[in-house]
Amino acid sequence: MEKGYLVGGRYEILGTLGEGGMANVYLANDTLLNRKVAVKALRFDLQDDESVKRRFGREAKATSGLSNPNIVNVLDVGNDDGVQYIVIEYVDGPNLKKYIRTHFPIPYHEVVDIMKQICMAVADAHEHGIIHRDLKPENILVDEAKDPIQVKVSDFGIALALSERSITRTNSLLGSVHYMSPEQIKGRSATVLSDIYALGIILFELLTKHVPFTGDTAVTVALKHSKEEMPDLRKIDPNIPQPLENAVLKATAKDPDQRYQSVREMCDDLNTCLMPERAKEPKFIPTPINNLEETRVMEPLNDTSDDDAPTTPKHAAKRKISKKRKILLWASIVPLALVLFLIAMVIKSNQETTVPDLYNLTVKQANVMLKSSNLQVGDVTKENDDDVDAGHVIKSIPAKGLKLKNSAKVNLVVSLGATYYKMPKLIGKQYEDVSDNLKKRGFKVKLAYKATNEYQVGTILSQSIPSGRKVVTKNKSLTLTLAKVKNVKPKMVKVRDLDGYNLKSIQDYASEAGLTLDVSEQYSDNIEEGLLISQSPTANSTINKGGTLSVVISKGKDPDKTTTSDKDSENSSSNNSSDSSSSTNAVTKDITIPYDSGGNNNITIYISDATHSISTVYKTMTITADTPVTLSFNLKDGQTGSYIVERDNKTVLGGSVNG
Repeated sequence: MEKGYLVGGRYEILGTLGEGGMANVYLANDTLLNRKVAVKALRFDLQDDESVKRRFGREAKATSGLSNPNIVNVLDVGNDDGVQYIVIEYVDGPNLKKYIRTHFPIPYHEVVDIMKQICMAVADAHEHGIIHRDLKPENILVDEAKDPIQVKVSDFGIALALSERSITRTNSLLGSVHYMSPEQIKGRSATVLSDIYALGIILFELLTKHVPFTGDTAVTVALKHSKEEMPDLRKIDPNIPQPLENAVLKATAKDPDQRYQSVREMCDDLNTCLMPERAKEPKFIPTPINNLEETRVMEPLNDTSDDDAPTTPKHAAKRKISKKRKILLWASIVPLALVLFLIAMVIKSNQETTVPDLYNLTVKQANVMLKSSNLQVGDVTKENDDDVDAGHVIKSIPAKGLKLKNSAKVNLVVSLGATYYKMPKLIGKQYEDVSDNLKKRGFKVKLAYKATNEYQVGTILSQSIPSGRKVVTKNKSLTLTLAKVKNVKPKMVKVRDLDGYNLKSIQDYASEAGLTLDVSEQYSDNIEEGLLISQSPTANSTINKGGTLSVVISKGKDPDKTTTSDKDSENSSSNNSSDSSSSTNAVTKDITIPYDSGGNNNITIYISDATHSISTVYKTMTITADTPVTLSFNLKDGQTGSYIVERDNKTVLGGSVNG
């Protein structure tokens, strides 16, 4: 399973945790509960064995009924596109094998605590009718975050599922041979006592850092379990308490009847093995089992020194005894040979090989590679691939690096060659509408631009690959020419001297020159009503065509202004009072005149205040965009002013201001 794959639509694969004899283990994220879990998927080469699949599911469900702090919890069981899987809790820590290597020597009290936790887990399983069959440090996880550390036993029941395969119906070599009981090696079924033997070997390894029996081959190790006595623990470590060594010896007795008869019994013994009152306990010595007679040197069947001697009753008796010895010898050798043959066959059938890297090989080359790895080609499917030539391998299922049994089948996915894509017509379309699709198909898009006012900005004007042509899109270069705004140098206008012009003449000039006119009015004692007072920009300066020309038009003399200075004091006082009562305040109002699309808008503004009538034009102007304007009002105390804005003779704004 590759990283990112969603198992059962829920568990996202994050990486690989390990590979076992029956299942591959992956670290995953439970997307529903947002927590890390471990997913065990039935190995690819076992997926066609219906009996294994049935037992895998049944045992997983049975194990899910166990509730023990020292057993890895089964969270879910399912089937993903034909692949059976179980989801278990993720323990973030090493297995016991690695823990022993990194923490040895382990204090005796910690050894006992670890073994008691393992025993409680196995005892709970036994009481629910589940035999582990594959107990070893690799199947025991250590949570170092807990204080004291907590161990959890995993893989309950998985080995039992494998036992139904035809080559291993005897249940003889399911677990690692280093932890296998003598009765399993001889082909008998695994029992509760077989698990106890494995627990004794694990305890031996906790105390010494290594297993009791080693050898160049599995057969050698298996024979040592059957025939040799356990190594003397106190010769390895003289400080080991005798009751603790006795626990190892009793759990690993060759005769199952001499072992602990339950895991609870072993756990109870471990509870007290470090107590001072048991310190002088004698060494437990299992009774040896003589399954085979000792091989002896046989006397000659005939006396070669006297070939012609007659057969006497004494000679006949000797021959009879020799014949019996021969029969006994063969009777001893044949079962042993059968056991060794069975062990060899099981080991051979259980030997594993690694899937080689077949990427980009031809099918013929892949076949040779698989044969050299003791594997064979399974189903061959074909699909398009832009990176792999036709007839070459895209990937193998299972993927490279995974372990399979010898002679297992490996499926191949072979390339049909690159995917061809019929180029569509892109001219006239907006680039932003097609860009995502082109990039997803693998095109390397290059953009060019052409200035034009005939097409909307971003319109595709040309394409380097003609429409209708079939192309391989992967990393294919495609150049598209897009429309952009044509840069036009603005036309400059030299502003005329408008001195002496009236408003009508100024409006005609602004229209002719293509300028936006902004008109305001004010009183003037010097300029005749209706004529220009000032202009901006000033005469003979330049302005962009379409720019704003602001002019101030005279309203004539202010009628309210009094200049008489020779009135008598009473009239003067009266006038002063009148002036005081007629004094005004300047109030401004900021407005924005909305532009109506479709060319120049002619604007006329009317205001009402102490010096303006609402029926008299206050200001006229033309606009080509929304235009802000500041209105100035002369208001007496308590007076309310008002304004009206017309656009092309239609009122668009109106309001009032207070003095």
